[in-house]
Amino acid sequence: MTPNTPDARRRAIVLALLALALLALPLAAKGKKSLTAPGRYKDWDDEIDRVEILKGFNLADYDRVIAEPFDAKDVDLPDKDDNTYLPVKSVLSHAVEPFLDGLTNALPERLKVGKGEGGEARTLKIRGKVDLMDPGSQAARYWVGFGAGASKTGISGEIVDAATGEVLIKFEQERRSGVGAAGGDYEELFDRNLEQIGEDIAGLLKAF
Repeated sequence: MTPNTPDARRRAIVLALLALALLALPLAAKGKKSLTAPGRYKDWDDEIDRVEILKGFNLADYDRVIAEPFDAKDVDLPDKDDNTYLPVKSVLSHAVEPFLDGLTNALPERLKVGKGEGGEARTLKIRGKVDLMDPGSQAARYWVGFGAGASKTGISGEIVDAATGEVLIKFEQERRSGVGAAGGDYEELFDRNLEQIGEDIAGLLKAF
């Protein structure tokens, strides 16, 4: 029988804490693995709306991340006589650029980020499609606030090994912006959404 002394009690407490720590390690490892294991995820890491991981990879094996110009042909446009038509058209013409800004800001500096369509070795390529570009209401943002009238931008895409053409990940992500001077300039809010989506996808890549 173990003596009921202060030293014995301290040893028992230390052993119990060590046992709990050892039990927690597999759970932590499992939680980390679940972010990168092949499968379909909703609200991936509480950050990205939908992710489908087809094949795991190691980001350290790549030197570059490139993105092709985004496909925007299926976006529902405002009426041509609406004051939001031209801002939407303008942003759609350069949608990949603010996305790349967000990607660059959030990825490690060693990775070269830019536009491209080639199949270079040690390169990840992002193919994106703009699914939604809703300008919202500038008046509602200005007069109501609290998220009313927010502009919305939705992107779906694939992350591909450029050399092999193999699709590694598919994703869908939407961002909203509802704050800006005088209700926010439409193009400024769209660009902000796209930049945030770029940062989100950088976070996805960094999990690998």
